[in-house]
Amino acid sequence: MTTDTALDHHLVFVTGPSGAGRTTTIRVLEDMGYEGIDNIPLTLVPRLTEGPPLGRPIALGLDVRNRDFNATALIELIDSLTRDPRGSLDVLYLDCAPPTLIQRFSETRRRHPLAPNETPAQGVEREIDLLAPIRVRADHLIDTTDLTPHDLKAEITRLFDTGPAGRLSVS
Repeated sequence: MTTDTALDHHLVFVTGPSGAGRTTTIRVLEDMGYEGIDNIPLTLVPRLTEGPPLGRPIALGLDVRNRDFNATALIELIDSLTRDPRGSLDVLYLDCAPPTLIQRFSETRRRHPLAPNETPAQGVEREIDLLAPIRVRADHLIDTTDLTPHDLKAEITRLFDTGPAGRLSVS
């Protein structure tokens, strides 16, 4: 992670298959002082970096539920933001074994976004294939298969904690 304070912006893209822990991760990052935006359309991301300095890091949840999600477009966006000298970008990919993802969908009784009229297994398989090029491009890969939410929080904190200013305080 780049933490140069002279930069105008620092973004963390949080992605991975549905059910792997993206929402939990964004909440952890918010507790650490990041501004979190989940399910932002890819076409809106460049607008975040066009204006004045952002003031604090931003965690963006990017996934297949967005109307304009496309793996190629996301990789092009990563390339573009990586070349921008005014900021830094980390791509965090949350991975998970397909049987665990299927179990998580059955426990929540939610339909998979890529298989609303099919089995969760079909959606999981489709999504893993779609996200494969992004997984390869990730700066950080966390396998959440055997992680509890507390374990995931500890791993996110280890990777992205910015120090005392970013910590949650209780009065």
